[in-house]
Amino acid sequence: MARREEMLEAAIRAIAGSGFRRLSLREIARESGVESAHLVYYFGSRDGLLQAVIERWDADTQVARAAEADPDRPLDFLVEHVRLNLYVPGLVHLLHSFAAEAIAPSHEAHAFFRRRYALAAKVVSESIAAEQAAGLIPTDLDPAAEAQRLTAVSDGVQLQALLDERVDAVALLAGAVEALRSLSDDPAVRLGDESVPLLTSLRKGLAAPV
Repeated sequence: MARREEMLEAAIRAIAGSGFRRLSLREIARESGVESAHLVYYFGSRDGLLQAVIERWDADTQVARAAEADPDRPLDFLVEHVRLNLYVPGLVHLLHSFAAEAIAPSHEAHAFFRRRYALAAKVVSESIAAEQAAGLIPTDLDPAAEAQRLTAVSDGVQLQALLDERVDAVALLAGAVEALRSLSDDPAVRLGDESVPLLTSLRKGLAAPV
């Protein structure tokens, strides 16, 4: 499946670099430098291709999370993830736009996004529980409920940042995490490329040249 992987990588770079504007399959093919018929052959449809792009993005993020998240402070990785997403606004735009399209139960990607958001909530809930065990977050808080709130903040601030570059999505999400850690002696979110080199390379490697 080397050819499929090459086309998927080309599509990811095209969307990350030129942005997502409800591109047609033909437009994605042109931006990626491949024939649209080849994309149809390997991915079935525009929606199949876009789902594959998001699946690859998620898989890369989870590999980086497993390697680089601090087991006692895993919510810092969530904020790092949003910070480095700012380098690939086209992919963030794709995620939100495609998720909105998939709200209809009849949509090809509806079940995919339901699973995706359930998994995201589970990961954040487990991160909150880990920080409770480490003494950073009060244990009387419900990890599942707080995860839903934190996920909503993460999605919301990224969408706002797409609409208005003055919105500091990182500061807003970090503030929400620090509020959860309000009883901790060290609530601050720690950020920096050096602490997440794999995630940094994944995001900045796709960023459009300045």
